[in-house]
Amino acid sequence: MKPRTKSDRRAFLQTLLVAVVAAPLAASSVARAQMDRSGVLDIRNEEERRMFTELQCTCGCPRESIVTCTCGTAGKFRVEVRGMMAEGMTQEQIKAEWVRRFGPQALMVPLNQGANRLLYIAPLVAIIAMAGVVVTLLRRFRRHNDEKTAMAGAPPVAGSKRDDYDDKLDEELKQLDNE
Repeated sequence: MKPRTKSDRRAFLQTLLVAVVAAPLAASSVARAQMDRSGVLDIRNEEERRMFTELQCTCGCPRESIVTCTCGTAGKFRVEVRGMMAEGMTQEQIKAEWVRRFGPQALMVPLNQGANRLLYIAPLVAIIAMAGVVVTLLRRFRRHNDEKTAMAGAPPVAGSKRDDYDDKLDEELKQLDNE
C-alpha cells in the first residue's frame, strides 16, 4: 500500500518511525522481564539442593540450574519440585518428569543412555588417541635422532655394541692410569 497524498505519506512515515523506535524498546522490556534476577534462593535442605542442581531453569536465562538461578521462573520451578518431592516422587522420577515437560536438554547433566553415551565416551577415546600420537611422535623423533647420530660418526650410545674404537679407548685410558 502506497500513500497517495502528502498527509498520507507523513502519517505513514510517522507510523513507521514509531514502529522502528518502539520495537527494540518492547523487545528489551520483554528481555528484562525474562532476565529479572531479583528472586531469592530459598533452598531449605541438602536433598533440595541435590535435586535443584540437576534441573535446568528453562526461562531463557543463561544455562543455569534452578539452584542458582534467581529469576521468578526458577522460584516457581523450585516450588513445583518441592511439591513433587512432597508427593513422594524419587529423584529419578522427578528428572523423568522434567525431561517429559521440557526435553532432555533441560537436565544439567545429560542422561547416560542412547546417543548421549558418546558425550561420555568421546573424551576418553580422544585422550587415548592423543596418547598414541604422542608415543608415535616420540619414537619417530628418537629414531631420527639415532640415525642422525650414526651418520655424524659420533661414538655409540652407552649400552650399545662395543667396537674397535671402544677397545682402543679402553687401552689408552689404562695406560694413562698406569703412568
